[in-house]
Amino acid sequence: MKSYLLIALAFCFLLTACRVIEPDYFGEKYPPTTHVDIFYSAHDVKKDYKVIGHMNLANFGQDSVKSKFVRYAQKIGADAIVITGNTVNTATKSSSDVVNADALKYN
Repeated sequence: MKSYLLIALAFCFLLTACRVIEPDYFGEKYPPTTHVDIFYSAHDVKKDYKVIGHMNLANFGQDSVKSKFVRYAQKIGADAIVITGNTVNTATKSSSDVVNADALKYN
């Protein structure tokens, strides 16, 4: 009986480890894009744009978070993202940071 429990537990861990992590997103979606510009301030965006949505993702490393934001922004049709900073994850009441970004569509 214990061996079945261990196999089931191992299977659950495997499924959890294989989960694709994507940003939480609230906003509009457009046809996919192939290139996304990255900014850290809206003042640096020199083209006319509109904010089409907001993303957030647990902070598990700058390069990883940035690449996940870009891939997801391409998927939702954004032309650029503005990484707006970190906040404390209030949903889990933990001290882990959440990185926030705005998705932009150029006019």
